[in-house]
Amino acid sequence: MSAGFRRCLKLRTCFIPHGFRLFFLSSLLFFPTLRLSGAESSVYFWHRERNEATGQILASFGDWRIYALRGEFRNNVPPVLLRAVSAPQSVPVFRLDARIWRTADFTRRFSSILRQEPSPEIQIDCDVPESLLHEYALFLENLRAQIPEKRFSVTLLPCHLRHPEELRRIFRQISYYVLQLHALERPGDLPSEYRLFDSSAAVRAVDAALGLQVPFRMALPAYAYRLHYSEKTGKFRRLSAENTPRKRGNEIVKTALPDWAELLEFRKKYAEIPVIWFRLAVPGDRLCLEAENLRRLDAGMPPLETLETSIRRSGTLSEIYWTNHGILGERTHTQILGGGIGEVFLFHGVRPVRPAVPGRVPERIRGLVPPPGTTIKTGEIHRWIQTDSKK
Repeated sequence: MSAGFRRCLKLRTCFIPHGFRLFFLSSLLFFPTLRLSGAESSVYFWHRERNEATGQILASFGDWRIYALRGEFRNNVPPVLLRAVSAPQSVPVFRLDARIWRTADFTRRFSSILRQEPSPEIQIDCDVPESLLHEYALFLENLRAQIPEKRFSVTLLPCHLRHPEELRRIFRQISYYVLQLHALERPGDLPSEYRLFDSSAAVRAVDAALGLQVPFRMALPAYAYRLHYSEKTGKFRRLSAENTPRKRGNEIVKTALPDWAELLEFRKKYAEIPVIWFRLAVPGDRLCLEAENLRRLDAGMPPLETLETSIRRSGTLSEIYWTNHGILGERTHTQILGGGIGEVFLFHGVRPVRPAVPGRVPERIRGLVPPPGTTIKTGEIHRWIQTDSKK
């Protein structure tokens, strides 16, 4: 599974043939399988941050299974090992680029790293080209031979399911796999709409996966992407996901997020299949559902998507606060104040809709919505004498 936009830029649409079945028996005899329960809540923690704030987030999800990015390995780049997550039910995930596992001596070096992991389970995330699935299976066989004491799982894409012979060898090495059901196609140019989750494509993929009769989980989105287009031509340029991207001129930026009702209807159809949500938000994250809404989604309820505004008064001071519940991306909000007399101070880039007049309260203020789950103080008004000009 890609940590953002890399997969989207290189994958094409996958059409899953119906009807083929692969009966998987031999691997069950030799490798233990996890008991997969639809009642277990799981989430990917894919951010690189490892600090006190992220520790608090992880602690608040202590009753969930956390699949935490542990390391990244790419060709001609030094390996990156992130600080391990200490959550009670944590599974380290190692991200490999599409071909590094083919390089000389990688299996030996990688196995020596995995051997040091205290977790009994390891997950490998790799967007393997379909043409290399056979070689990838051999890599997993060699890796398993060097670390027989570990349980393994891997991520797979829907297009991989049309290669049953290659998958048979992969399945012998793993306890289960994770089927990626989000962000699988390259966005088109404007004015086309990008679907971060396509339920019809997901249904085809899951039905094919069920035909394999091998334990698997579904990776479903709890996040959004930014889509960057050329302002002049409408051509798609790039995707951005984590943090705030570097600004570029002459771009139109749109936010792509799932249709939550469609996503929940799909999950209801396959309620018996365990889900891993992608991904857990960190403080300041504008593109992931906050804890409140992630738990709602996992419970089968649509996220709350609302901006709560409040004015708190104490003596001659009025303070303005905005709280975001489930609004993803960079949206703006306009709040009606109604005017009046008073000294106004605004924060966090919030501005009057019309030019400010000294000693006057603006009719309306406008600014960027805070990140999901965040409350910010957007302004304060001293000695506010309101008028009847509210509209």
